Amino acid sequence: MEHEDEILDAPEEHERGPEGEDELHMGLRVLSFCIPLAGAIIYFTTDRERYPHKAQQACYAALWGMGVSLLLNILTTILEGMS
Repeated sequence: MEHEDEILDAPEEHERGPEGEDELHMGLRVLSFCIPLAGAIIYFTTDRERYPHKAQQACYAALWGMGVSLLLNILTTILEGMS
């Protein structure tokens, strides 16, 4: 009977996680920025129903990383053409 009580007290799948756990760790944000593929993997593997903010932060960091990388590539191409 004890196991049945544990099962009944288990959180539902659609229940959101604790508010403090919905923040992406700073190290994972930096990783997502530097390696956008890692940010995409974190985004798609995070439970977006329970931790929507965490997944969103990984996605934004990856998109910012891709944008900065693209901008730096354009600038270096222009500067190399001027030389």
